[in-house]
Amino acid sequence: MIIDCAVYRDGIRESTKDDKHSLDAALAGLGEDDFLWIGIGNPTTDEMHRVAESLRLHPLAVEDALEAHQRPKVERYEDHLFMSIRTVAYSDDDIRTHEVNIFLGRNFLLTVRHGGPTLKEARRAAEAMIEPLSHGPTAALYAVVDNIVDHYEAVARELEIDVQEVESSVFSAERSNDSTRIYRLKRETLEFRRAVLPLKEPIMRFAQGSMPEDARPYFRDIGDHLSRAAEAIDSIDHLLDNALQAHLAQLSVQQNEDMRKLTAGATIFAVPTAIAGIYGMNFEHMPELTWTYGYPICVAVIGGLCLYIYRRFKRSGWL
Repeated sequence: MIIDCAVYRDGIRESTKDDKHSLDAALAGLGEDDFLWIGIGNPTTDEMHRVAESLRLHPLAVEDALEAHQRPKVERYEDHLFMSIRTVAYSDDDIRTHEVNIFLGRNFLLTVRHGGPTLKEARRAAEAMIEPLSHGPTAALYAVVDNIVDHYEAVARELEIDVQEVESSVFSAERSNDSTRIYRLKRETLEFRRAVLPLKEPIMRFAQGSMPEDARPYFRDIGDHLSRAAEAIDSIDHLLDNALQAHLAQLSVQQNEDMRKLTAGATIFAVPTAIAGIYGMNFEHMPELTWTYGYPICVAVIGGLCLYIYRRFKRSGWL
């Protein structure tokens, strides 16, 4: 459905109706520096084609906007630009991405959102910048992209906090199943990377010459934010790799400790087992069988040997 539709004259908002006749009339009445900003959420095919007909959008771009499974990208058509970007949210070790498709023309901006948070915050931020917004739809595009990219850095900070928790757990004395969480975080980091990295190249093109000169510094700022988010993703991925290797090393050490304790225990019990096995053979002429003190002396010898072996293992750290 069409969520918001307004004309901006000299940076001042003038709401308009969203039916086709009103859109056509609004477009026809735009001045040189005026533009129309339309926001659509989860559009139906009929709604999308109705707006596309008024704005004269390329059918391939309209098809991409409807499918909602696009890789982040920027494509140029004859009289407008099409941009696909992903919003990112993070909670409970889970990265959730949703798609926003943007059409930028000489006198219009159309945002098509598929799920995820609304773009009201971006529109309010843009409307607060009256002077930049008076420069046309490019300023509105900057506001939308900047709002989405700012959330990338917030998600990166939350991921870093969870990675620190994993590192603390890996190096703690308590045994825990950290490999499952590390794998889950690596998978979510990969999803995050897919949303961020493809945007770097088109945003740099915007900053270096694809946009009007007065808009380029704004897109350079977005490029800086994207670079920081990309660097954070790389750092998180390396930290998770290191945490996984450390966790595997810890497991190996713990297994060695367990084996040493089992070996020490088996050695202690081997002594009474051997002695009991010898005297359990029940031969008639075995020594000490008829001796009154044979049994208690045998038990004392077994206990003494076991105690001696135990103390040796304890001193060596095997127990």
